[in-house]
Amino acid sequence: MKVGFKVKYGYNEIEIPITEETKPKYRPLGRKDRYVEKVTIYNDVASDGVNPRRFDRFVISKCLIYNDLGESADGTIGQPIEVQNVITRDVEHYKTPLEYAQLPADLKENYYTVKPNDFVVLAEVDDVVTTSREFQDLQSKYKDNGFSVTAVSAYLNGTNTNNIHIQHA
Repeated sequence: MKVGFKVKYGYNEIEIPITEETKPKYRPLGRKDRYVEKVTIYNDVASDGVNPRRFDRFVISKCLIYNDLGESADGTIGQPIEVQNVITRDVEHYKTPLEYAQLPADLKENYYTVKPNDFVVLAEVDDVVTTSREFQDLQSKYKDNGFSVTAVSAYLNGTNTNNIHIQHA
C-alpha cells in the first residue's frame, strides 16, 4: 500500500508492506443483520465529593462492530492507523454524561453513557469492577477484545440516523 503525504517542501510517498499480521481486519458492511452484536461498557465515574469513584457496567445491544483505517498526524507526517468502531442503535437507554450523572442511583442501572476513557469490551461479559486496580485488570484481560474510548458522537435528534458512534483511534 502506498501512502502519500505533504511535507513542508513538497510531497513524499512511502510504501507500507501489507502482511497478514499488519492487514486490517474489516467486517463486511453489506450484511442485512448489521446491528445484532452486543458490547459491554464500563463507565469510569469520577468521585463527586460525596460518592467515591465507581465503575458502572452496562450491556449495549443493537451494535455494529467494525475496524477501518484512519490517519494520525504528528504535524508533518500522516500515519495510517487502525480505528476500532462500535455503532449502536440502542439510543433509548443512552444518556449524555451530564444527564447520567443527574440520574438517581436506582435508575442508573437502566441507562448507559459513554465518554472518553471508558472501556468497551466487544462482547457481553459480566465482570464486576469496583476499584481502579480491577479496572486496570479488566483492560488487560480484554486488551485484544476491547478498547478505551477516545471519541464519541451521538446522532439523536433532528437527524435521519439515530445512533451512538464510539471509537478508539
